[in-house]
Amino acid sequence: MAIESTADFVRMTRDALAAAGFVRREIEGTVYWDSGGQAILPVRTGRIACPPLVLVHGVNDQAGSWFAVAPTLARTHRVILPDLPGHGESEPKEGPLAISMMVARLHSVIGNSRVTLAGNSLGGWIAMLYTLAYPERVSHLVLEASGGLDRPFGVPVIATTRDEALTILRAVHGPRFVATEWMIDSLLQRATNSPMLRITETEQLFVDARIADIRVPATIIWGADDGVLPLSYAHALQAGIAGARLHVIEGAAHIPHIQQPERFLACLPSTS
Repeated sequence: MAIESTADFVRMTRDALAAAGFVRREIEGTVYWDSGGQAILPVRTGRIACPPLVLVHGVNDQAGSWFAVAPTLARTHRVILPDLPGHGESEPKEGPLAISMMVARLHSVIGNSRVTLAGNSLGGWIAMLYTLAYPERVSHLVLEASGGLDRPFGVPVIATTRDEALTILRAVHGPRFVATEWMIDSLLQRATNSPMLRITETEQLFVDARIADIRVPATIIWGADDGVLPLSYAHALQAGIAGARLHVIEGAAHIPHIQQPERFLACLPSTS
């Protein structure tokens, strides 16, 4: 399938999930993709019961962004991929997107299960807040290029010119990334119409003052070329979460699970 627009890319990723056996489900307005079964239960591999793995995407993204790693993970884990509120197919389609609502909607998907919880960018921030609110539900926390600290981005997050769009795209994908026209156009459109512009409660819910309260095992995964959240951000997370392990992936930037999927998979905790 030729990718000529954001809609094409989204369709391709979600088709890939369906082809891998994931089923689209919905609860209380939140759409999520499930690798199998009605309830979120562990998968047994031999004598080992692997906790379900919940992967939370970043801002302006959607559950299909995990298409490069989710099918492999589903061989050994129960994998759940939610669309965050206002993203993908999840409600609300209009109005503010409070970060606290995102945490609450994630809880509606996870319910009473105990899971390994992974998040990319905004998804990592949501995962940290969820872990702080429901530590008994998280067996392992995985933060991939995660936001959540009161620190500036490495680049502006909104582009109003083509040059600005190229700068952002190279920060996200790496300094040698060659952007297509549809990627540039899509980023320019997001300056006036995107879920990111609807997000609220950011200043109130930075985790700097509470990060030491995260006591679950944690793994931090970062792209060496991340220009959105530089490595100093990763080191701050590692310093704040006792016992956290940091993996830096060469040849990846802000979305390692797409840019270096095999290396990303190798960084995940083996028994998660």
